[in-house]
Amino acid sequence: MISRFSSVNSAYVNTVGISSVFNIGDSMQITPSIKVLAIQREHEVYYDEEGNFSEFPIFEEEIPQPVFYEQLTTNFFHKNPKINVNSITVTSISSSAIFQIGSTKDIVCDTRTKHIRQSKD
Repeated sequence: MISRFSSVNSAYVNTVGISSVFNIGDSMQITPSIKVLAIQREHEVYYDEEGNFSEFPIFEEEIPQPVFYEQLTTNFFHKNPKINVNSITVTSISSSAIFQIGSTKDIVCDTRTKHIRQSKD
């Protein structure tokens, strides 16, 4: 992993949401993960027996991972291995998202969302 020095003069982030990361600097591994079941109804009603993720295949399916068949070799040379950021403004980081100024060896993000809209007929 390339290690660099990160210099940030000013950073403003309005919202960092569920299972999200705002990171300045290097890290070895970032693995944000979230499961969301959103049921929207005309009127606010909650039934005790609802909300079981196992009832929906999207939450149980295995996510396919890429298979690398070739070995990849890289070489980097940074005359000045410094990341300079004067100012950054971020409105929102949400649902297993990452905003990073720096390097990370491994990133694996997982977001699974099921929206259900129920209305009276």
